[in-house]
Amino acid sequence: MQKIALITGTGSGIGKTLAELLLRKSFKVFGYSRTNQIENKDFTFTKIDLGNLEEVKKIKFPKFDSSSSVILVNNAAAIGEIVPLDRKSETGIINDYNLNIITPTIFCKKLIQSYKLMNKLIINIGSGAANKAIASWSTYCATKSGLDMLTEVIAEEKHKNLNVFSIHPGVVDTKMQYEIRNSDKRYFYLLDKFLAYYTDGELENTQDTAKKIYYIIQNKDKFAVNIISLRDLKIK
Repeated sequence: MQKIALITGTGSGIGKTLAELLLRKSFKVFGYSRTNQIENKDFTFTKIDLGNLEEVKKIKFPKFDSSSSVILVNNAAAIGEIVPLDRKSETGIINDYNLNIITPTIFCKKLIQSYKLMNKLIINIGSGAANKAIASWSTYCATKSGLDMLTEVIAEEKHKNLNVFSIHPGVVDTKMQYEIRNSDKRYFYLLDKFLAYYTDGELENTQDTAKKIYYIIQNKDKFAVNIISLRDLKIK
């Protein structure tokens, strides 16, 4: 049986690290992002701007034998402009919603529709920001909240041979954290807190995050909830 993974945002961060881990675990991995640094015979890269809905709508997922199992990881996301809502550009707002919630929704639909007979797993990379209002993160909080609800609705629909989770990784050392640390303190009152995460060595690394996600993949039938915080997940 082939093990297939479709992952968005494999250019860097969690997406890239998870793709590399799954390749070591004998998965065939299909990456969707603007850039690529992975060179592997079992990795297929599709260059795409996931915030461009015209490009997203044209995507056709590859075909596999029905005995294969397939995983979709909606990982790509943007924090957007870290400023109060009235200071955000309308183009920026649209881009944030496109990338963070509309594209994952379309990819979930494509997966369910394309692989009806196959064992399927959807992992949406959510955020604790879905549950907490953070000033100057309006589009990020709103879209991550929407991603959690999308996950819950898909689970409620009880699609055949499908598990679905929204995973909250915690504070991970990625490009997004760099962008947060370089925001303007006038507009982001939590800046010092995020700077301390970095200087105090409290950021999770992408390798440990990928290992926890892989644990969920391996044990998908053992979880009774659809929204999982990696901070609360202890693995050996």
